[in-house]
This record gives sequence, structure tokens and C-alpha cells, in this order.
Amino acid sequence: MTMTELQNPLSFILEHERLLKSFPDGTAPSWLRDLRRENLSLFMRSGFPSTKDEEWKYTNLAPMKNYVYTIAPKNEIIESAILEKYYSPEDINIVFVNGILSEELSQREKLPPGITINPLAEALTKNESEIHSLMTKEALQEGTPFLALNQAFARNGTYISVNDHVVGDKLIHLIHLTSPLKDPILTLPRNIINIGASSEVTLLESHISFSDEDIYFANALTDIFLNDNARLTYAQLQKESLKAFHISHTRVWQERNSSFNSFALDVGSAISRHNLSVLLNGEGASTKLNGLYCTNGTQLIDNHTCIDHQVANCASNQFYKGVLNGSSRAVFNGKILVRSAAQGTNSYQLNKNLLLGEDCHVDTKPQLEIHADDVKCSHGATLGQLNEDEIFYLQTRAIPRKRAVRILSQGFIEEILNTIQQSNLRGKCDKLLEPTFEALG
Repeated sequence: MTMTELQNPLSFILEHERLLKSFPDGTAPSWLRDLRRENLSLFMRSGFPSTKDEEWKYTNLAPMKNYVYTIAPKNEIIESAILEKYYSPEDINIVFVNGILSEELSQREKLPPGITINPLAEALTKNESEIHSLMTKEALQEGTPFLALNQAFARNGTYISVNDHVVGDKLIHLIHLTSPLKDPILTLPRNIINIGASSEVTLLESHISFSDEDIYFANALTDIFLNDNARLTYAQLQKESLKAFHISHTRVWQERNSSFNSFALDVGSAISRHNLSVLLNGEGASTKLNGLYCTNGTQLIDNHTCIDHQVANCASNQFYKGVLNGSSRAVFNGKILVRSAAQGTNSYQLNKNLLLGEDCHVDTKPQLEIHADDVKCSHGATLGQLNEDEIFYLQTRAIPRKRAVRILSQGFIEEILNTIQQSNLRGKCDKLLEPTFEALG
């Protein structure tokens, strides 16, 4: 069906009823059925956003409607070379194919005591009340059409649970592989991550494809819950096909004295949109959102962040950088919301962009919305080009211009890459960036 046809009520109702029967016993819990129906109704009412919608003003999704998509099948035909690029023996690798957990390719047996990763249907048979509480928690942001699309149609989902007082010493790598057959597909990765009190883990999500020629629509949702004193280092790397469309939501809920440290790297897809929202719900909680996006050709990469300070004495810091080339475009929209009860808030936001092409363009919109008076908040944005004097200096040292541009561009991103403390995570980012900078010279 085309994306226009995806809005046909009959098509949605038939697919929705089939999905509700996908659990082992043939039925989903009544509350989950209700949740899916609510999201189905929301998507049918709202449909696809357009540039007339303020939140999508700079991101035109019209190219997504040019294809016929089918709900992704599970495809286990995986070329080993693809996985070898991302597998690291020191990591715990968990592989999803077309949004569905692959038992054959994953390493759940390497998980330490106190950490479990299970298909949502299986987890519901053991922890239904806990999962019900998480999935029906107060909304982290207003519902969006694609959020509703995932919550209504995700085939299963994955529940990741970390017990209290667990310290994970290995990186858990969630590898989302999209493996289309002949026709474009729609994938719906869905993760729920619950980090217990006083626990500490490092988690990476990678969204990758088999080739830059594959056409598909990946619509992902990850919900993260940090209990008191929990610490999570989280990264999301996006290297989808250059002909694919990627839209993801990451929603984070933080309790007292918890810490969320994230890094987002976007280099793939024709059109990409990452919505990252954090709700600081316990005093002493802190969050750091760092990110880098690199665009070329006619790519469009859009990052929307929102940090909601609901209570007093919390801290947040956002720092994103972008490198644009060709006739590509980027969007950064970062919002800091400080509610009236959030006295003692410290929050900072900065977005810097480097434009290498004459036809590339960036729309940046840092925002502050403050309803408290005892706060320290600031925000800013910059965009510019390389300094010709610096390029000339390198040329006088027998360095060709293209190579000089590459050196200076890599110097520009070094600051943001240095926010990554874990060496194996930094290595993965460096490897993913190699083709981007090799193309510069």
C-alpha cells in the first residue's frame, strides 16, 4: 500500500486486528489492545504531517509517499559481511531483523545476571503489571503520527530489564538490520528499557542497512526508564540506506539522582528525523545530550530534542554539531522547558554547524521556555564555513586543498566526539564516519 493508502481506515483496521492476534495465546492483554486502538485512532485522525505543521515546518516528507510499502517480513538471510562490520567480540550483540529480535544472530547468553532481554510477548507473561505500568505512564511528549503508528502496529517489541544494583561491564549493542526483499517495506522497531535503582549500563542502538540502494521506511520507538540513582550511557548510530526514510522516537523518564548520558550520530538515509525527549521527574537528575550529523548530496537530517524539567535541582546539557555538504539540509530544534516547580535548574544548549557546500542549508531553532525564576539557562546556535586562511596555510605545507578541507572538518567534529568516554563506542563512531570524510579528499 502507498503511504496515502496507509491512511485508509479499512486497511488499518484489518492489519490492526491481525497484529492483536500475534501473541502466543492468540490475544493481547486488554489494556494493550486498548492502547493500540487509541494509537490507531490517533494516526487515522492525524495522518502524515506536512510542512504546514509547525513541528514539521522544515522537513518535507513528500518523497516518502512515492513508494508502496508492506509491513516488513522477518528475514533471516543475513550476509555475514554485514554483521562483521558492526559485531565486536567484546560487546553483547543483540540483533533485530526488520524490527524483530533474531534469536539465531543474538548473544543473549552473554548477558550477565540481573539483565534480561526478551520479546515483549514473552515478557508480558512474566512481568505484565510492570510493563503495563511503564507503557501507560504519563506521556513524555505530545503524541505524534509516527509515534502512534509504531505503538499501533509494532509486531512485537523487546523488553530490556536491569535489576537494582547491577553494574554492566560490557556494552550491549542493539543492531537493527533492515533487510528488504524486492519491494519497499515498513519496519517498526520497538524497545522498552527499564534500568533498576543504583544500576549502571552502557547501551548502543545501531540502525543499519544492507546497501545504500535499499528503499524502506524505518519507524522506531525506544522508551527508557531510569529509576533512582540509575546511570545509563546511551548512543544511537543511524546509517540507513541513502534511499531509505528513518523516523525514530527516543523517550526518557528519569527519577531521583539518575543520570542519562547520550550521543546521537546521523550519517545515513534520504530523510531522517530523530525525536529525543527527556523528562526529569526526580530531584538531582541530570542529562547530557550530545550529537553529530553529517549530510551530503540531497540528504535531509532533522534532530528534535526536548528536555522537560519538572522538578527542582536538576541539570541538563545539550551540544549538537553538524557538517553539511553538497545540496543537503539539516534541521536542529532543541527545546528546554523549565516548569514552575523546577527551581534551581541548570540547563545549557548549543548547536554549531559547518557548511562545506554552496547549496547546503541548515535551520536551527534553540528554544527556552522558563516558568521558574531561580534558574541558570542559556542557549545558542552558530553556522559558518571554513576559514580560507587556514586552508591556505595548510596548502603552503604541501597539503592539497581537498585534504586540507578534510583535516579542518575533522578538527571541527573532534570536540563533540571527545564527549564519548567509552573507547569501543568512540571507535564505532570513527568507523562510521570514515566514508563521509574520505569523500572530502
